[in-house]
Amino acid sequence: MAHVRGGAPMVRLVVLCLLGSACGPTALVPLTAATPITNTPSAPLEVSTRSVGVHDPLRLPWTRVAFAGLEEPLGHAVSTAVVPWALARRDERPEGWQLLIELIQAQVSQRERQMIVTLGVRATLRTRRGNVYLAQTQAHCKQAALVEPQEAAPVFYRCMTNLGRELAGWLGGVSP
Repeated sequence: MAHVRGGAPMVRLVVLCLLGSACGPTALVPLTAATPITNTPSAPLEVSTRSVGVHDPLRLPWTRVAFAGLEEPLGHAVSTAVVPWALARRDERPEGWQLLIELIQAQVSQRERQMIVTLGVRATLRTRRGNVYLAQTQAHCKQAALVEPQEAAPVFYRCMTNLGRELAGWLGGVSP
């Protein structure tokens, strides 16, 4: 039986190529393209986002597709949903509020031709002056659609919009 020198590294390379993680360029799908911008400069609410233990870009398993820029559309989706709450309560806290949205879970998968997006956030409400803690909650969403991976940005944004609505409902029950 003949021994092929360097055979093991070649087998590893072929396996990595088959898994889609080593061969060919990654197709980045920017999520900010699906984000409508809501301009509310006079709102007494500052929304900021950050990722905690979440990969960005987020890779679609078994493919060379990755979704980039999770935080910006998340911030826009949540802001759009919660600014009416802040505007309605402007007199209760004239200095305003800070809402920190931490993206703590992000998964994307594909079953046949269906794209499935799952997101989870932790939201912390504080006063803008003095940074006083007021409340905290977690919210999750799952959204699916029959689209190609390169067309999945709106699926992410619909999920983020659902998170924003859930957080707006939560804020409606928070006593500032």
